[in-house]
Order: sequence, then C-alpha cells, then structure tokens
Amino acid sequence: MEASLAQDEQFHEDKRCILPWIHQYGDLSGKYALCCFTLNHEGNLFGEGLSPLEAFNSDYMKTTRLSMLKNKKPKACKVCYDWEESGIESPRQKMNQEYSAFNKIYEKTNIDGSINNPPIYLDFRFGNLCNFSCRMCGAYASSSWSKEAKFHGIMKPDEPNHYDHWTDDSRFWQDIDEIKKYIRVLYFAGGEPFVQEGHYKMLQFLVDSNCAKNIKLNYNTNLSYNGNFKGFDIEKLWCSFNSINIWPSIEGFQEKAEYGRKGLDFTLFSKNSIKFSKYISTYSLVSSIYSITSNIELIKWIKSLNKSFNITNLTNPTYQSTTILPQSLKKEILKKYKNDLLSIDNLSESELYTILDSLKHMNSKDDVLLSTKFKEVNSRSDLYRNESFESVFPELAEWYRNI
Repeated sequence: MEASLAQDEQFHEDKRCILPWIHQYGDLSGKYALCCFTLNHEGNLFGEGLSPLEAFNSDYMKTTRLSMLKNKKPKACKVCYDWEESGIESPRQKMNQEYSAFNKIYEKTNIDGSINNPPIYLDFRFGNLCNFSCRMCGAYASSSWSKEAKFHGIMKPDEPNHYDHWTDDSRFWQDIDEIKKYIRVLYFAGGEPFVQEGHYKMLQFLVDSNCAKNIKLNYNTNLSYNGNFKGFDIEKLWCSFNSINIWPSIEGFQEKAEYGRKGLDFTLFSKNSIKFSKYISTYSLVSSIYSITSNIELIKWIKSLNKSFNITNLTNPTYQSTTILPQSLKKEILKKYKNDLLSIDNLSESELYTILDSLKHMNSKDDVLLSTKFKEVNSRSDLYRNESFESVFPELAEWYRNI
C-alpha cells in the first residue's frame, strides 16, 4: 500500500527509533534483527531464508515500524526502553540524535508499515572467525571459543568451529548491487572483521563499483592485526572511502584486559593504537565484572593518547554484569572512581557521563544471587585456560572465594 502515515491521527514519536527505517542488521547465522542490541533473546531474530531487501520490508519489520509510530514499545527493543526508564541513555536515543537528519522518513511510511527506500546503514556480520576467545563471548561469535566450548560440553565434538553465511550468498550480493548507490554507512564487527574475507570482499566490491566515496566505514575491532590479510591492504582500500572510524574494543587494563579477552597482547594493542591512530577517535569500552576495577586505569591510558572513549554496560551474560557485586564492593569501587576521577583533567562532558552511567548501571540492580553462576562458569574457563581469577583480581579475591 502506498498511502502515507503522515496524516494518521495515531502517529507518535516518543517510542520511535530511526534504525528500522534506515538500518539493517544481518546476523552471523544468516538471520536478521532490528539491531545488535536486540540480540538478548533468540526470539528477536527473524527472516531466515530471506534476502536483505525481502527482510527489510518483511512482516516483522512492518509490524515494528507501525508499533513505534503508534507509540508502542516493540518487545525486541526492551533493552533500550529499560535503560531509559533507569535514567541511562540508550542506543535508541543516541541513534535518534546521530541520524536526526533522516526524521522526515517517518512521514513516508506506508499504511502497511513498509517503506520505499532501501537501508542506507548496513551492519552484516561476515562469520564468527576470530582470534580471541573473550570470556563474555562464546563459540557463536568467535571461532577461537570452539575448542573450549567442546571441552565444556556446550558444543558437540563434530560441530564446525567456523561458519560464515553472507560471504558466498549470491542473493546477498545481488541486493547489495541493487542498493550500492544508496549506502552511506557500513559497520563491521565480529567475530573479528580484520580477518574476515567477506569484509574485504565488500570493500573491494564498493571500490570497483565507484560507490566507496559516499560511504563512511565504522569498525569495532580487537586491533590485533596490522591490516594485511590474504593479499588485501586495508589502508589502500580505505583510501577510496569517505571516512574511516575505528572503535577499538577493549575493557580493563593490561593483565586484567588480557584475562577477560583471551588472545589480547596489550603491548601489541598499544603498538597498533599508534599505527592506526589517525583512524581512531574513540575507544569502545565495556563495563563488566572483568573491567570495572581497572577501567579507570584504561581511561587514563586512553586520555594520554589524546583519544576519547565510550562505555557500554554488559548486560548479557547477566552473570558477568557489575550488578552481581555485593554492596560493600560497589561502595569501594565508587570510592576509587571518585578519587581517581579528580586526577584526570581532560575528560569531556560525554566521557564523564559515560563513566557515571557505568557506575549507575552497577548500582541499578542487586543481582548478587547470580554470582554463583558467574563463579561456576568462570572457574571452568580458568581450568581450561590455566588461569586464576583470584590472582588477576586480588581486590575481588575474597568475595570470589566466599561465593
């Protein structure tokens, strides 16, 4: 149906998110989601077997758009609305602000919830190939996790370690060819994009199509590779694009970071931070049980490089969230942050906000009962990796022993 909702008396904006109108997320397994933040539940994936353009105007997407326009909260978006109700700025709010120039698109929504424009912002995950096995991750998003997952009995011995849906999917590339001139933003994340063939195939395709000059590239990367992969020179490819923005993923400092992100060599990370410095403006931090006690040292290191940072609160797995800590430790952590923040002179307002936001999240719930699950899972990984939580986190050792 081509009729517009622009004059519909039920049109509202409070619960809108711009992403269902301009963005498309392609899951590692070949399914779709509204965005990567909605992946907290299997039921939020949809569209298996559909091509990207078929999925973009699928019944799921049309229903989602209509719900938002009628001021309803789609179930899949609960994570954002929950953050907002807790006084925490959500990804929805950030995206709405960043892409506010596209607000006119709401009025062009058809009566059935479909839209005539293609997505201009793509986030497709080209498989789970990754050289890290971060504790907050798993075999689903990291091929390096597979041996450990099989050791724990989470995966069957004959299950493949690596999978990649999009790289050789002909219908995917047909749709990309159809919408290539409309693409304005590409976001790459893991697995690890610097070692994924599909990522380089996408860049080369857009360079060869003479469309690259209109496109901004955004990355989340573990920054462990120097940019040369199977004959591809990433910096040479980047020269054809509008802009490059790398968000290196890191949480915690030095030994604590290496513990949480198995495969990380903090010295190499530091060297690559210098190598790719001109592409890096912001470091992507996560506040979790593994990073909360040393993120402040990481922040000092980042500010010494004259770079900025943003903190995302880990909410899944819930048993690795900072909310599982007892009140006594939360008070100690708050005291440490209060004292150390006074020694950092060049924090921006947004950076101070994101620090306070991580502390607010820590205090938003009392999930201490989940600490048993945390120790159970973490101890198994310690056994497999020959590591010790108590040795790396002496400030949390007494709590951990007594769980």
